[in-house]
Amino acid sequence: MTLPSAMDSKALLPRAVSHGVAYVPGTGFHTSGGERHLRLSFSHPAPRRIREGVRNLAALLHDEAEQVPLRTRQLTPC
Repeated sequence: MTLPSAMDSKALLPRAVSHGVAYVPGTGFHTSGGERHLRLSFSHPAPRRIREGVRNLAALLHDEAEQVPLRTRQLTPC
């Protein structure tokens, strides 16, 4: 997953864990950079828990995006 440019997946991880979501920051998969990326795992949790995790992560990212000044927001098209 790629986050908006003003977000850092490693810095955001402790807040995500407090919201019941864990992921691997993208820096572990890039030789240089990767701060805006994160890796989600869907292999073990039950579908109900995956949906819950996605909702929790979406709520966290929404809250985080509201804290970023509009002039620094850059969305990446999917």
